Amino acid sequence: MFISGSYNFFNGDEHLLASLRTNRGWLDHISIIMQDVSNAGEPISNFARQAVDSAICEGLVDEVVHYQPSFDVSRKDNETKKRQIGLNVARLAGATHFVSLDADEFYRTDEALGARKQIAAHGWKSTSVNSFLHVRRPVWRTLDTTCCCFITEIQEDTVMGYKPFAHPNVDPSRGMTCSPAFHHHFDIQTVAMYHMNLIRRDFDQKLRNSSTMDQGFLAKVAKAVSAWDPGQKLEFPNKGALSFELVENEFETFDPQ
Repeated sequence: MFISGSYNFFNGDEHLLASLRTNRGWLDHISIIMQDVSNAGEPISNFARQAVDSAICEGLVDEVVHYQPSFDVSRKDNETKKRQIGLNVARLAGATHFVSLDADEFYRTDEALGARKQIAAHGWKSTSVNSFLHVRRPVWRTLDTTCCCFITEIQEDTVMGYKPFAHPNVDPSRGMTCSPAFHHHFDIQTVAMYHMNLIRRDFDQKLRNSSTMDQGFLAKVAKAVSAWDPGQKLEFPNKGALSFELVENEFETFDPQ
């Protein structure tokens, strides 16, 4: 098994290096598909450029590809195209399996390595995982309702954005070609994804460049995150009231405090 992981990248640079350092331990090949201009037409920040340069210098990434978005298609379509480029890079690198990532996503190395062994032993063609949400700081965590496409075998007809995916609540831009008969969803005790998407140096910049075009939804997210205080429940739109537990910053990623 040779696993290539590809990062869709424009922002989230606060977490990129920590994510790469963590995920490097279970991935055999890593690419970054980056944009100099976002899907919303905003130029990339110097922080983001510096993060990629540092990743290259540290040997954390094997290939960097620059993607020019098309403003004739939706932001979500651009995200899917970037993930497809990552899959194409994986094929050229000789990978047998693929996983698509974002800069703010983390996996525990021992869990991911254990999942690799199970996939090889059982012959699962595609997999998915649950995710944990973090808010304000990486020390506040809760189980999320969102799931994530995980390690998937690369076959001749494998593409990104496949619908319907074998497991619900997965980002449609990263759903990969799969058959329910050969799919496995891991329980959270085995492996999960740890998401820092509500932790940013500039949260407004994240929202401005979101793939989601529903401004009403984004306004509710901004209001909920701004109003939240430790010990309170987070009233997140479409997710309900979320209770967070205090944990350590186990991935040693960006903490605004």
